[in-house]
Amino acid sequence: MTTQKKAEAKRAFLIEQATACLAEKGYAHVSLRDIAKESGVSLGILHYYFASKEELLLAVISSYKGRFMEELEREVLAAPSGEWSAALARVLCRSLQEDRKLHRLWYDLQVQAMYVPAFGEQVKGIRSRLHQLISRMLVRLQREEQSSLTIDEDYAISLIYSAIDGFLIQFLLDELQKPEEAIARFEQAFAHLMHTFFSSESLSSESLSSESR
Repeated sequence: MTTQKKAEAKRAFLIEQATACLAEKGYAHVSLRDIAKESGVSLGILHYYFASKEELLLAVISSYKGRFMEELEREVLAAPSGEWSAALARVLCRSLQEDRKLHRLWYDLQVQAMYVPAFGEQVKGIRSRLHQLISRMLVRLQREEQSSLTIDEDYAISLIYSAIDGFLIQFLLDELQKPEEAIARFEQAFAHLMHTFFSSESLSSESLSSESR
């Protein structure tokens, strides 16, 4: 292994260890010293790869959200246009069950972004990518289902994003909620939301089928 590859592997390892530590305790309750200890390296080594805790958190979020976005784009965009809301719900369900603490960290970052400009740029970038994903699906729905939006596309994108974001927050705040019940409610509410945006009969059918499940 070359020196560069070793450095990349070490950096990836430190990001992985920091991810586990930050997701468990939250940004405010973890120091670089804590992360160095958990990683089995000296504080000096950690500082060699990351100048500050802020820089390390940005690397953690970029890595985690990058994987989450790739999963969304792969599964949701590949789904037939009439099934994309169900595909979206499946991805969210799996992600919330497997990566619940990481989603909490994402909202932790958004709070920190109100005070740290560098975090704000990262948050904007991730949100922009999510908006682009929704926009691509809306274009597909209008083309393949021969339907048209009943409201401005930018409004529709913002409302859909807000619905997904609100669902994630509610799920994370309600520790006693059963994942299956939460997802079922989300699917039903999301189908209703989509139905209000379109004049398509096919979306009406999807809405009714979601309600009956």
